[in-house]
Parts: sequence; structure tokens; C-alpha cells
Amino acid sequence: MILSTHAIVGGAIASLFPLHPAAAAIAGFASHFAIDAIPHWDYPLHSISLGKGANNRRLSFSRATLRDLSIIGIDACAGLGLALWMFAAEGSIWTIAIGASTAMLPDALQFAHTLYPRGLLHVLQRFHWWIHSKRALTGLFGVGSQLAFAGTIAVLARNIH
Repeated sequence: MILSTHAIVGGAIASLFPLHPAAAAIAGFASHFAIDAIPHWDYPLHSISLGKGANNRRLSFSRATLRDLSIIGIDACAGLGLALWMFAAEGSIWTIAIGASTAMLPDALQFAHTLYPRGLLHVLQRFHWWIHSKRALTGLFGVGSQLAFAGTIAVLARNIH
């Protein structure tokens, strides 16, 4: 899933626990793995590797790296902004931000694992690859399915309140 989808789902879940940021963080983090198990589309990265056995220790600053970082940054900021816009009410903005951020965190930890493949990062990465769908969706169907999924979760969360 793209980071925006993770953030929206994490924000939606956090909206169910507006006064419990720790629960929102745990649920947001867990949601990442649950929705990564669903077949989905991921945008291609040209300089950063995240596949099984990826090693970014020799990653250099280049146009491709800048492009990848820009796409990742825009995706993460858009997701966080959308989650806050859709779910934050007075007094819950931090809880929504925590839920959305922790829902995106496993992908950042996946990158960290490519730099330091040891200990808890290694265990988490093995779980991430085990649970991650091996079936990729492509093209407009891949993008549309994530929009539909994130929209459905957002509507469900807003109707639970």
C-alpha cells in the first residue's frame, strides 16, 4: 500500500480512540501489516531498494534518490494531511497524527532494516515480508483499489462515531 493509504487507515482507527493515544499508536502500527496482506499497488522506487535482501548502505545522492525521496515525502505528507482533515476533531488532533504516523512507520523501519539488518529490525522485517501480499495490482486498477479501500475505511470510521 502507498503511505497515504496507510495514514488514512491509521487515522481512521485512531479516531475510534480519541482519548487513548497509546491504543491509537498500537492499532495504527498493527493496521499496516493487516492491510499490506491485501493485494495492492506500490509506486516504483528507482534508487531505494526495499525488496527481500535489499541493501541501501551504498545509497548515493542522485537525481533518482531525490525523486524517490520527493515521492515518498509527498505521499507521507498527503496521507497525514488527509487523515487529519478527515478525522481530527478538537482535542484529538494528536491522537489522529499518532495513529496515521505509526501506520506508516513500518515502511520507514523496512528502509532502516536495509541499513542495519540486525536484531528487532530483522525480526520485524521477516514478519513484514511474510505478511505482505505477494500479488501486486497494476495500473489504474491498482491505484483505484487503494482509493476505494481508503475511502471505504474512512466512511466506516466516520459512521461509527
